[in-house]
Amino acid sequence: MVQVGDVSIGSGKPKICASITETDRKSIIAAADILLQKRVDIIEWRIDYYREAGHWDMVLETLQRLKMSLYGRPLLVTFRTKEEGGSQEIETAAYRELLDHIAQSGLVDMIDVEIFKDFTYEELAGDRTPEVQERFENLKQWIESLRQRVVVVGSYHNFDRTPEDAELKDRLQIIDESGVDIPKMAVMPANRLDVMRLMMFTLQMAEQMDKPLITMSMSPTGVISRICGQLVGSCVTFGTAGKASAPGQIPANLLSTFLKTLA
Repeated sequence: MVQVGDVSIGSGKPKICASITETDRKSIIAAADILLQKRVDIIEWRIDYYREAGHWDMVLETLQRLKMSLYGRPLLVTFRTKEEGGSQEIETAAYRELLDHIAQSGLVDMIDVEIFKDFTYEELAGDRTPEVQERFENLKQWIESLRQRVVVVGSYHNFDRTPEDAELKDRLQIIDESGVDIPKMAVMPANRLDVMRLMMFTLQMAEQMDKPLITMSMSPTGVISRICGQLVGSCVTFGTAGKASAPGQIPANLLSTFLKTLA
């Protein structure tokens, strides 16, 4: 279990997270006001949608306003890169510098880190070269520095397919090895079998891991995976109060009703 404010992630029903995807400060704050009226446990600011994301002073001012607006509701900040389904491209140095600034601001509870941003699956899953291992150790050290200030969600998103179970397991172990607090994997199903396969994989891994785990099968085909997290061991599910940040998300209030019904 990971405690974030009053929210216990990994205990009880899956926690509902809803994303703010607006592009300007005024709309971001307005979206936060709407989310506070919904049955949402965690609010995610998808900073890659923010058109001023490249200007730290603007990001800081928006963070300050956003934090005041949330009245203690846990805030997760995510810069989803274009490679993993986000709206902006960003160089690694700028990505890390931005997340460092955000963590050091004291205004954020959780930060999402893309574990495979600078690595291919083949580089990390097989026999690593000394150069690859050195880069991975650098990643681990950076994540540990973030963890001194915030909870770190280590993520992997695949908008094209659901990898085979062996690859899913390798990727999850790599995310775990990186030292994050909460591993997260979101994948795209080709069919219902892919959805059921991910759910069974999640059940098996959740029973073996000593960390909370987040998984989801995207698209309308995968909606069931967003609802049945308590059954299989996924501890957070993502809903909407406006524009969806990923395929297959459903309204947060409806998601809350489903979770209560299944509890």
